[in-house]
Amino acid sequence: MAFKSDLAQDAAKTFLNSDEFAEDITYTPKGGVAKVIKAVVNRKRIDPACEVAGRILINQCEIFIANDAASGIASINKGGDLVSLVEVIGGTQIDWIVADILSQDEGVWQLLLQK
Repeated sequence: MAFKSDLAQDAAKTFLNSDEFAEDITYTPKGGVAKVIKAVVNRKRIDPACEVAGRILINQCEIFIANDAASGIASINKGGDLVSLVEVIGGTQIDWIVADILSQDEGVWQLLLQK
């Protein structure tokens, strides 16, 4: 196996496994149909990268999802795609907008969401 295929398999089998780290979210592409997929959700407040010391970005979170059409999402539309997930574990789902693509590789998208 090649490193790239190993990366995609590791993402699906370990990180995006709901028995390990992931939870179900609902991803709705702009103009598309909602789809329940697995995601690792980071609900911690996100600090900006040295722009203004002391500022904290609130009403945002980041998620990691599979970069795959079958078990995740194959393409991202910043500002148009919606993600429904709980803000607090045990709460009810709310809608978030995909604000930015923080990183992408063969296996995983890292996305910044905004309420």
